[in-house]
Amino acid sequence: MTQMYNYNRSAEELFNDVVDEVIYFAAAQLEGKKVENSEERTKNLNYNMVKYAVTDTRAEKIFEADGLDAMRNPKVYKNDDVLNNYNAIMTEIINPLLPMVASKDFARYFAEVRQIGWGDTARFIVKSNELYKVNEIAEGVNRGVLQPIFNNEFTVNTKKTEVAASVDWYQVAAGVMDWGDFGLRYAKSFEAYIFLEILAALTSATNSLGGAYQVSGFSQNNWSNMVQRVSAANGGAPVYALGTLNALNQVYPTSVGLQYGLGEEIAKKGFLDRYMGATLVPINQIFQPLGAVNTTGAFGIPDDVIYFIAADQNAPVKIVYEGDSSVVERDPDYTPDRTYRIRIQVRVGVAAVVGSKFGTMTL
Repeated sequence: MTQMYNYNRSAEELFNDVVDEVIYFAAAQLEGKKVENSEERTKNLNYNMVKYAVTDTRAEKIFEADGLDAMRNPKVYKNDDVLNNYNAIMTEIINPLLPMVASKDFARYFAEVRQIGWGDTARFIVKSNELYKVNEIAEGVNRGVLQPIFNNEFTVNTKKTEVAASVDWYQVAAGVMDWGDFGLRYAKSFEAYIFLEILAALTSATNSLGGAYQVSGFSQNNWSNMVQRVSAANGGAPVYALGTLNALNQVYPTSVGLQYGLGEEIAKKGFLDRYMGATLVPINQIFQPLGAVNTTGAFGIPDDVIYFIAADQNAPVKIVYEGDSSVVERDPDYTPDRTYRIRIQVRVGVAAVVGSKFGTMTL
């Protein structure tokens, strides 16, 4: 039987120092930066995590005598109070890492992120993009026709998601456990799931837009028509065209005379910066979670679709996180090699709420 825990960030200085250090390591890995004195800081981080875990428990005296080696003692790593303290750290590591790994392009163009309290429902008001019709009024007529324009209200509910993994106590005891990589891998796993949910929501929303905002096949005429349509439907806003590298590198002039001079630009980056009134923005490709990376390598983002999004408009996809902390379930059964199995759960909802018109081109 599993036991469930739910924690918020502690007011204790040691606890916060541990969480902040893990976030620092994770951010460095995410940005590809080298951490100075990495080995020493990793050992100190593991030491402080154990120190916090054994504080005010029966295992505290064992830790004072043996240091990190205390984690090899069954009286320590099987102590419920010690494990509960580890749960508190685990939950607070994941919370700040989730938004860190979110795709900036998707957050900027596709998705709006909202945090709500436990048991709440996210509510979104989508304003109508219809314009009022100007009526010509004959002399002696007091008023024109009353024209109501309605805004729509949508709600997004969350659902429970989970990642299960394990911590090797030997690495903790040896002071070499890379907590930054551990936390970042957890967060990236949730990110990949949300990423695919965003794409599923976009596909659903695209099907509801109608034929006017969907076009098949790349041509200069199809491109310019879609750019103009999306811009006009959103009050003349600038338009961004987003897609993977494989999708964007198919966007270039079809007329031979217009192709001169573009080869060097495409060869360097793989795509043009702008094309016929739209700014091109590449989306980094991802592998599907648990896909056969070393064999088929299934991509998560379609390589044959380009999305046309108006600047500074309502994001078509809403992402909702419920609660201000993650939930950890601890499995009290232990394997002979002393691994600690945990399940980290996050309540998240992803839904398409189309307030501003956007378009798609299937190549």
